[in-house]
Amino acid sequence: MILINLLLRVILFALAVVAVVLCLHVDVNILKNGLSETSFTEVVQESILFIIVLIHLVRARRDGAMRQCNVLIAGFFLAMLIRELDAVFDLIRHGSWVWFALFVSVASILYAVRDPARVARQLIAYTSTPSYGVMVSGLLTILIFSRLFGMSMLWQSILQEGYVRIVKNMVEEGVELFGYILCLGASVNLLGGKRSS
Repeated sequence: MILINLLLRVILFALAVVAVVLCLHVDVNILKNGLSETSFTEVVQESILFIIVLIHLVRARRDGAMRQCNVLIAGFFLAMLIRELDAVFDLIRHGSWVWFALFVSVASILYAVRDPARVARQLIAYTSTPSYGVMVSGLLTILIFSRLFGMSMLWQSILQEGYVRIVKNMVEEGVELFGYILCLGASVNLLGGKRSS
């Protein structure tokens, strides 16, 4: 039974990875929207971020022993979601997303550090879970690799006269979506974990 469970997880992860390429295909070949702020790929990224936030809030509510850790993770991903929704917040005022993300970040940090020793224990416990490695891999993919690999200068050098911005955007957004899939997988894996009190 354990082997079947592991095999099913691998198949689900494989399908999720295939979904990354399908999202790009829908945007470029079907919707022909050039991966704008309202592209299918962007909407999927934002939906994944929302699901990650919900998962960690549910875990925070159900698992008192890991509550502060889950609130911190939820706050971090909520700030990322707010950043992804910058075009919506620009309707209020250009750049206003920063204030909303800052509020969420400060609120989740203040909640978590009311008992610094407890939150430190929880964060250390989180690093010993299988989800931790996958989560870090996803965050490194989103926050570092996608930015470096999607640099215009790199793609202008590679494509030279054939440089088309959509190629750079497709690569950057595809890598970013792959990172979000990893973070979602790490979060979903936590839902199966046993409750502590």
